[in-house]
Amino acid sequence: TEPAAAPGSPEGEEKLAAKGKSSGPSARKGKGQIEKRKLREKRRSTGVVNIPAAESLDEYEDDEAGQKERKKEDAITQQNTIQNESSSADTSGSYLLQVSALLFAFHSTANAPEDDAPDRFSRTERTTYSRYSRDANSSGSSLPSNTLDKRIEELERELAKERQENARLMKMAQDKEELIGKLKEEIDLLNRDLDDIEDENEQLKQENKTLLKVVGQLTR
Repeated sequence: TEPAAAPGSPEGEEKLAAKGKSSGPSARKGKGQIEKRKLREKRRSTGVVNIPAAESLDEYEDDEAGQKERKKEDAITQQNTIQNESSSADTSGSYLLQVSALLFAFHSTANAPEDDAPDRFSRTERTTYSRYSRDANSSGSSLPSNTLDKRIEELERELAKERQENARLMKMAQDKEELIGKLKEEIDLLNRDLDDIEDENEQLKQENKTLLKVVGQLTR
């Protein structure tokens, strides 16, 4: 090792001056610039500024999983809603078709011949009602109760009107049948009167011939 320089010697003064220069403000400033430059190079090379902690990553993954679960539940709810609406539409459509068929049966019965109308009316009503009962039991109550009750009341009122109209037409048919029967009786009476008149006319012809013969004999 080198011997320590004496405090008053020129070598000691030069070492003190060099030591003071290296630890001064300019030395600290140069060291800070070098560190900043190294930090920038490191940041440019990686491209990462802030690295999230492990807890932040866990929270992010939990939030993302929760969003996926909520989206899945929303999709299931929407699918169930569409299925329920479709089922309701099918049920209401089936019910309306059955009632329409029943109303059409009443119209057809009203236009049927008088002799076949009662039998066709009862047979059509039983067939249509039994078919509707099977469809109603198989489809279940998919429609809202209030809407279904109101629609049933409206259809029952229409059905009652159709029954009244059918009863009125049947009464008119019965009245016509009675009138036809009375006219037939009157025609029979007129035919008998005509036969009597023809017989009387034939008798008068014979009497007229006899009188002519008598008058001819008297004139001779």
